[in-house]
Amino acid sequence: MLYYPLINPPPAVLHHAILYWDEIATIVPETDYERYLHRPLRQVDDAGLYRPVTFSSHRMMIRDLFSGRPRARGSDGNAYDKPAHTAEVLRELRRSVPLDDLLPPRTVTDRDNSLLWPMKFSTALVDALVDDGLARWHRAPEYRRLVVSPALQTCLLGMQAELIAAQANVGMDEVRDQGRVRNLIPHTDRTEVWRFVHGADREDRYPSRSNRTDALLLEVGRLLPSPGSNASTDAVIAFRNRYNDERLRLIVALHRLIREIHRQPARSEGGSDVDALTDLLLDMRLELDQAQRDMDKAGRAASMEWVRRSVSVMIAVGGAAAAYASQDWEWLLGVLAGIGVNVATNRTHEGWRDNQFSYLHRIDKALTSGQ
Repeated sequence: MLYYPLINPPPAVLHHAILYWDEIATIVPETDYERYLHRPLRQVDDAGLYRPVTFSSHRMMIRDLFSGRPRARGSDGNAYDKPAHTAEVLRELRRSVPLDDLLPPRTVTDRDNSLLWPMKFSTALVDALVDDGLARWHRAPEYRRLVVSPALQTCLLGMQAELIAAQANVGMDEVRDQGRVRNLIPHTDRTEVWRFVHGADREDRYPSRSNRTDALLLEVGRLLPSPGSNASTDAVIAFRNRYNDERLRLIVALHRLIREIHRQPARSEGGSDVDALTDLLLDMRLELDQAQRDMDKAGRAASMEWVRRSVSVMIAVGGAAAAYASQDWEWLLGVLAGIGVNVATNRTHEGWRDNQFSYLHRIDKALTSGQ
């Protein structure tokens, strides 16, 4: 999983990653990233479960995406026409975030968290942010950075993370390296960033993108017991190592469920036998029930306090755009509710760059364990 927008995830997200993913990745500076890791993430790194990701290996793809045609002179010696993707970013920022939260602060210090390195973004996007008054230059003797609001910074970093994940996953279904899934699946605990990346819930506020793909938003937190707030990272790593079979059974069953939903178009699209899918999911209910019981039993044996926190997954459904509102899919949604999965009534889209799956953690939202 790829956590964004920060280097160090909160404990609840970090512990979720330890239990239910092969590794956790975050986006780090080009050099000397270890000094930015807090103690819990260093422990995960020492256990071989951390993957640092840098912007450099994806820089050209992202800059090409946002670049326009040179027209005069700008911050790098050229100025650029505002291309479609840059215009889309500005449009979605204004739709997703109140203007007062987008404007840069009037005063900053050289160590202020409102300062952003411009080389992480395309020149066209940087110039457009400055031209629109959403950023300004902060000059210091040894380097030059952008002054932006915290809300704008987290939205931009979230966008970059989604783009990096999509680029890293090009041509991959489920690529394994030494037994580990190497795909980058985006995760965040920032609701405002999620809304910016995946759009609003009203049809007239979707970005005007030709490649928009509709998606289902599933709440799966009831299926995934998480360590309580008093659990230490070392204890969660030890639990992972001792009860590896139990945790794998649960997460493999859940990922299978998610992938089956992603792969099934609506009957009206000419391909899917919904009855067969329903039968499959009913069988998977037994598999998930047993996997949950095994994890609960392992938790009791390890004196691990379990809680259920909200975890939502966005699943791109392609041609089945409005399928979940159709009569065919009412059977499916009934099965999912029985499994313990809730489907949001609002619509979303898959985000900036063709990520089939993306997760939102609402760590302050507790769920009951009952189904």
